[in-house]
Amino acid sequence: MTVRNELQIDVHGYWHAGSGRSAGALADALVQKNAAGLPVVSGRHIKGLLRHALSKAQVLGWFADMQLPDGPASDLETLLFGSANQQEGRFATLPGMLIVADAVMPEAEASWLAQPGLAHLRQHLYTQVSSTAMTELGTAKENSLRSIEVSLPLRLLCGLQLQVTAVDEAHRQQQQQWLQNPQPWQQLIEASSMLDSLGASRSRGLGEASFSWQASKGGKQ
Repeated sequence: MTVRNELQIDVHGYWHAGSGRSAGALADALVQKNAAGLPVVSGRHIKGLLRHALSKAQVLGWFADMQLPDGPASDLETLLFGSANQQEGRFATLPGMLIVADAVMPEAEASWLAQPGLAHLRQHLYTQVSSTAMTELGTAKENSLRSIEVSLPLRLLCGLQLQVTAVDEAHRQQQQQWLQNPQPWQQLIEASSMLDSLGASRSRGLGEASFSWQASKGGKQ
């Protein structure tokens, strides 16, 4: 059994989802792009944002009255995202239920921009921003100038699934019981209200965004 949802991300300013690559003298860090040259945010990054938000919500006691199905996962974060410590042995960790796809542009826009003859338009999805470290005297530190590629504001869509992934029978039953919940997304939706940005350099003003869900009440799709 699988239940699906879709996360809509409206990015309001420049943002940088790093690819780990540079462009030599042109830019110290390039953004992640798909094969068509369009911006993308890895599902791993989105999943990390959601896990951090849910963890904070649990610490704040948002779900203190929620009753988890009986099983080896002792809290909702572990049930949905798996064991936090993946350094344990194979049979000492628990797999999570949440599967997150990469966040990409809406299909209609992406299909149009991906046409071979529109490379000149795709390049306008990106620009560069530069920064430098300052000394106590207010002057730029030597060799501190850094330029990064950023994407322009746009909308991204990210597909998510909750599904049974466990091998252990007790854990499988716990996951199956959670999927029978009429609102299996509710806690994730509530926790995601704390999200306000994505990508790198969020503390420096990049990546301000709004997050909304297709199943706004957390029901099954």
